[in-house]
Amino acid sequence: MSCAAPKTVRRPERVATRALDIRVLLAEGRESVVISAGDGLVVSASGGITLLQSPGKCALRVSAGPSNLELKLEPPGNVATAEEEVTVISRGTAPLSFENVAYSGDMKIVAGADAKLMLVNTVAFETYLEGVVPHEMGDPGADGFDALKAQAIAARTYALERIETHTADRFDVHAGVRDQVYQGLKGRNNHASAAVRDTHGMVAEDGKGLVKAYYCGCCGGHTSDIGQVWPKREPAEYLSGIPDREEGSGGAFCRDNRYFRWRFSFTGKELGDMLRVTLPKTHGVDPSDVGEVLDIRIENWAPSGRVTAVIIRTTKDEFTARGDEIRWVLMADPAKNRILPSIMFNFDKIMEQGRVAFLSIAGGGNGHGVGMCQSGAIAMSKKGYTYQMILKHYYPGCEVVREY
Repeated sequence: MSCAAPKTVRRPERVATRALDIRVLLAEGRESVVISAGDGLVVSASGGITLLQSPGKCALRVSAGPSNLELKLEPPGNVATAEEEVTVISRGTAPLSFENVAYSGDMKIVAGADAKLMLVNTVAFETYLEGVVPHEMGDPGADGFDALKAQAIAARTYALERIETHTADRFDVHAGVRDQVYQGLKGRNNHASAAVRDTHGMVAEDGKGLVKAYYCGCCGGHTSDIGQVWPKREPAEYLSGIPDREEGSGGAFCRDNRYFRWRFSFTGKELGDMLRVTLPKTHGVDPSDVGEVLDIRIENWAPSGRVTAVIIRTTKDEFTARGDEIRWVLMADPAKNRILPSIMFNFDKIMEQGRVAFLSIAGGGNGHGVGMCQSGAIAMSKKGYTYQMILKHYYPGCEVVREY
C-alpha cells in the first residue's frame, strides 16, 4: 500500500458515538479553578439542572469542598454547591477562558476523590485540531504547507485513536506534551487552520486500522524503533525506524534544526546531585539509597544510534535506565527540570581515583524519535514533497483515507 489519494472509509461506531467531539484535560490536581466569560455563562449539574447563570461578563470560581464542589459567580456573588461535576457553557458568542486562554466548546469541572479538581474542555474535533497544529509545528510558511497538512493528518489520527482508547474515561487527551499541545484559540494561524480544513476527515491507516501516529520535533537523522524507546508499547512495522534522508543525498532532512546536534557537560559532583534527584523518581528508591556515583556507561546502541540502556554504578547499588526513561535520569538542566533532548548520544568521560570526575553527553535530535520528524517533514515540504509522500516516508506502508 502507499499513501495515495484519500478514499472514504465509514466507521459509524467511532464517528456516531462521540459526534466528533473530543474531551481535552486542561488541568488536574487543582484545589480551585477560575473560568471567565465575556458574554455570560450557565452552570449546570448532572441532569441539566441549572445552578448559576449570568447574562454578562463574569468569572466563576470552583473550589473543591470536603465532599462537593463549591461555586461562586462574580459578579453578582451568587454561590452554589454541586456533587461530582458541573458543566459550564457560554451564553453568547464569546468563548470561555481559563488562565487567559480562550477555548471553544464547554468546560466540565470534575471533583476527584482526593478533594482535587479536574478541568476538561469538550470541543468540536476539527476545532481542537486547529488549536493543536500551530503549537506542534508553528508556521513554516507557504512552502511548508504540505508539512502542516501531514501534521494535521497525524494529529487527527493520533487523537481519534485516543478517543477509541479512552471511551470509559473522563477525558480523551491531555492538553500538553503527554499527548498533543493544545492551546484552544490562542496562536491559531491561517496556514495551520487551512491545513486542517484541507485535510478534513483524513487519517493514516496501515490496513489494520489507525496507525499509531507518534511524532517528534527532530529525529537527529534517523527515526527510532518504538520498541527501543517504549519497550512496553505495542510494536508496529511502520514504527521500526528509518533513515531521515533523501536517498543518495547524504544529508538528513532535519539537519537545520538547532537540536540536530547538541552537548551537555557535568562535573562528577553535578552528576551525583542530579542522580540523587532523578533516580528516586524513576526507580522508586530513597535518595539516601542512591549513594555516590562511581561510574556510568552505555550498554549498547540501536541501529538508529539511540542508547539501549545506561548503567550507573554507585557506592550503594547499580541502576539501569532503559529507553526513553534515560532522558528523565540524565537531564539536560536539572534546575529547570529539562530532560535530555533524546537518547541518541555518546559519552566522553574523565575518571579520577575510580570515580567519574567529568561527563560530557554529545547527542542528536529532540524528542522520542518515533514516527514523523516534524523538522524533517518541513524540510521535505520545502523540497517539493507532498503530504502523502511525507506520511509514506515516516509511516512506511501507510495509506491516507478519509474517515468522515
